[in-house]
Amino acid sequence: MKKFIYGILGLAALSLASCDYHDPNDGKFGGESSAGWVQFEEDGVSYLNAVQGTESTIEATIPVVIKSVDLIDLSGNPVTNNPVNEGLTVNYTVEDIDGSSSFISIPGSVYIPKGEVSANITFTIPASAQISCTEFKVTLTSTSNSNVTIGFEDNNIVSQNFVVGAYDINAMVGTYDVLEDGQFQYTCNVALGAEPNSLVISNLYDTNPASQTTIYVNENGTITFPSLLDNFLFTSGQVGDVYVQGLDGYFTCKNGGTIEFDFNLRYGTNQATVQGPVNVVMTKQ
Repeated sequence: MKKFIYGILGLAALSLASCDYHDPNDGKFGGESSAGWVQFEEDGVSYLNAVQGTESTIEATIPVVIKSVDLIDLSGNPVTNNPVNEGLTVNYTVEDIDGSSSFISIPGSVYIPKGEVSANITFTIPASAQISCTEFKVTLTSTSNSNVTIGFEDNNIVSQNFVVGAYDINAMVGTYDVLEDGQFQYTCNVALGAEPNSLVISNLYDTNPASQTTIYVNENGTITFPSLLDNFLFTSGQVGDVYVQGLDGYFTCKNGGTIEFDFNLRYGTNQATVQGPVNVVMTKQ
């Protein structure tokens, strides 16, 4: 008889627990009671370049990531990425800076599925928007979960600029103001090269107006370079022949035309000595 009564009491307790129990972490970020937040993956500007007058539509994306705090892995290190328990909607606004972003739905939202740690805000750029420069700012504003904030303390990359540039390599010819490594200023001249999609830069590194450095502008606006020994820069009385080793770069029509890339200077025996990287931002006059 006692066993039967205890059984009834146990069932009653279980029933009450199932009705009244509330998981304090239910719906919270990563199953933790700590805060979570969303932000852009990196600080800075996203660039997308298209061939001027192209008739196709292209897609551009800006990654949005979710973060969490107060989580420690087995090695005792903080874990800053953790998936949401349920799907999360992140809302954003778009603000025009240069040109019109009327082809974008404003305001908008992006959905991060359950168990994921990121999603992309995706924009479709129609052909009509690929004939001139458009720059706009995307700002995260809110989420569908009050426990997941926009930014958190010092982790606050909540806005990102996006530049859609339509380039014409012939329009890239001209004189440019150069800012090198954020502190040195001089001018360079840019002319069409002999090869397709190539440009020749004179006076790179402020060495000699007669010096010539070649770059290639690809259809997506990225910049590539010839091989090291095909990109002689100048001869130094101290170290001999100096060459340009191009690293990476891109072009945008922002501010009338901007070329930015990084490079090393290579010289010495078999060009084994490396100086750099050097960053140049060239803005057309």
